[in-house]
Amino acid sequence: MLIKLMKHEFRATARVMLPLYLVTILLALMTRASALWTKMVTFEGLTGQSFLALLSGIIAVGFSLALIATFVVAVVLTIQRFRSNLMADEGYVMFSLPVSTHSLVWSKLIVSTVWFLGAVIIDIVAVMTLVADLAMFQELGRVFAEISQQLTAYNLGNGILFLVELAVLFVVVCLAACLDFYAPLAIGHSFAQHKMLLSVAFFFAIQVATQIISGTLLMAGVPFLDSLTIWLSSQVQPMAAAHGVMWGTILITAIYGAILYCLTIRMLHRRLNLE
Repeated sequence: MLIKLMKHEFRATARVMLPLYLVTILLALMTRASALWTKMVTFEGLTGQSFLALLSGIIAVGFSLALIATFVVAVVLTIQRFRSNLMADEGYVMFSLPVSTHSLVWSKLIVSTVWFLGAVIIDIVAVMTLVADLAMFQELGRVFAEISQQLTAYNLGNGILFLVELAVLFVVVCLAACLDFYAPLAIGHSFAQHKMLLSVAFFFAIQVATQIISGTLLMAGVPFLDSLTIWLSSQVQPMAAAHGVMWGTILITAIYGAILYCLTIRMLHRRLNLE
């Protein structure tokens, strides 16, 4: 049933995200083309030059906004889908389905994470499209050749482990970021009135509480939080210290996300007050 929920969620969100990705790539190509056009073509007179500069500037601004929009729209869509699909009228239908609340939430978490990953990939491809040239690829080839010559089993193992850690950290951060919005929405909609206003208030309350708690734990000398300098000192090998910091960050983020997840599920089970 989770797969069916994810298919429905992808179908609903792809209508927004896929065109946005396409527009971002097209604007990258147009920005690159306008830059080449500016170098190759000259207009006689001030009017022609001003028009060309204005057109190139408009395209470049549009491209910059598109890069930002891939993430902003993904976040807005994450919030909008959770609220409209579970908190509003659609919630009566969704919660009547023979599926658990966990599946309803996880379908949205997974789909949102995929769109965040897509935003990262599209932005990287768009920027590469804008700046890449033959000399750049030749230099990259030379760098990779040097790395392969100096590669050892130890470095290869650590490199693969770092990639795994980065992937795990990215997923955990995306899930926690989604739950940063889901939990306040679930709490706010447990009240009969002023649901969105209370959701916003609880969002900021959770952020403030998180900062206070993390600061208090840091000052109290909680293990790991108070010993990052030890990880990075000469007492531990640099590679082991880096791995320790990565897994510690993953663990802390996962604990934070788990707390928000339990809070979200609890509110959806016990206190939900649909619009």
